[in-house]
Amino acid sequence: MIGVIVTGHGSFATGLESNVKMLAGAEASLISVPFPDGMPPEELSEKLSDALARYQDCPYTLVLADLAGGTPFNRASELSVGRENVRVISGVNSSMLMDLCMRNITEDEITDIDALAEEIMQTARDNIGMFRLEPAAQDIPEDDGI
Repeated sequence: MIGVIVTGHGSFATGLESNVKMLAGAEASLISVPFPDGMPPEELSEKLSDALARYQDCPYTLVLADLAGGTPFNRASELSVGRENVRVISGVNSSMLMDLCMRNITEDEITDIDALAEEIMQTARDNIGMFRLEPAAQDIPEDDGI
């Protein structure tokens, strides 16, 4: 099992945690670290550090943040420096997190954290789309109709 931490602005992280646990079940193991309005960035760093400490016995930990360059991403990135087993990814979405949590439940051991990170980022990209209603094809009679 690898450690999974989700962080983001407002209640983004807790919302994603709720979403994944509803879909994957209670077995989905992750820690959400929200960054509510008014929280000092130093407090966010403390909470992220505490979350990382809870996964100290895991071979790897992935921290998934909402936005590249945002405070949660930046603080997590700062904390990852010098920790060879921690990776920080931005742009987390439900598909990516669900994929990661299901792998954590079903796979015995994850040995290549960088390959896993690339795979779940691809999952995120693959699951972004837009619904388009295509016009119905009209049956045009082949004869001249007269």
